[in-house]
Amino acid sequence: METNQKMAIAGSGLVVAGIGLGIVGAALIVPAVLEWTARLVERGADNFASKVEGASKTVGTVAGNLHRSFNAAKEAGVAEIKRKRPS
Repeated sequence: METNQKMAIAGSGLVVAGIGLGIVGAALIVPAVLEWTARLVERGADNFASKVEGASKTVGTVAGNLHRSFNAAKEAGVAEIKRKRPS
């Protein structure tokens, strides 16, 4: 065999070895990346849930205040109507 042929075979072998190592590396990295992604999604969901809970409490407080205000206004309006009615 000529030297050029030997070098071509050796180069092809190195290319195949590099591809194999790349596949093995990807196989080792993918589970770790999936775990990190799952952890980030879980943290995001927890943060989102706490923010929604806070917003829900705020909306409940506002709704309660408005309900009291409307009841007070209704009572004042009914009292005003009763005063203006001739008896």
